[in-house]
Amino acid sequence: MQLTANFALREFLRTSTGLPNEAPPEAIENLQWLCQTVLQPLRESLGMPVRITSGYRSPAVNAAVKGSKTSAHVHGLAVDIKVGAPTPWDAARLLRVVHDLELPLDQAIGYAPTRGGHVHLGISRRGQPLRGEYLFAPPTGGYVTWYPSGTMR
Repeated sequence: MQLTANFALREFLRTSTGLPNEAPPEAIENLQWLCQTVLQPLRESLGMPVRITSGYRSPAVNAAVKGSKTSAHVHGLAVDIKVGAPTPWDAARLLRVVHDLELPLDQAIGYAPTRGGHVHLGISRRGQPLRGEYLFAPPTGGYVTWYPSGTMR
């Protein structure tokens, strides 16, 4: 099933856990909304592929990857991405692009290379308020607020 011009449902269902990872209809609707409002505009702005490293997670898959018990991935409201190959852009650079595009995000988190080097993008359910939260996950653990200037506190 094609969600938008450049994103297919199968990309969001891949898992290395070996567990079944079937998305229910509500999660598929959320993934389509995520693609339409965030991923497709990002892909078109960058002019290069956006690679999904983690999309929808069934509760079992989320537990197996030690995801947060309140993870938006379980509802199809979040995706982890990398951009560029063979060397992916660093997460801080991608956070800057995402911020400058003013995408309708609830949360964006850039992870240090030692923590995966990906960017997590989360949306709210339709009609729900957005936090517009930008964070960075440094190598030492935890999360710090990320600011458009590239500084972190």
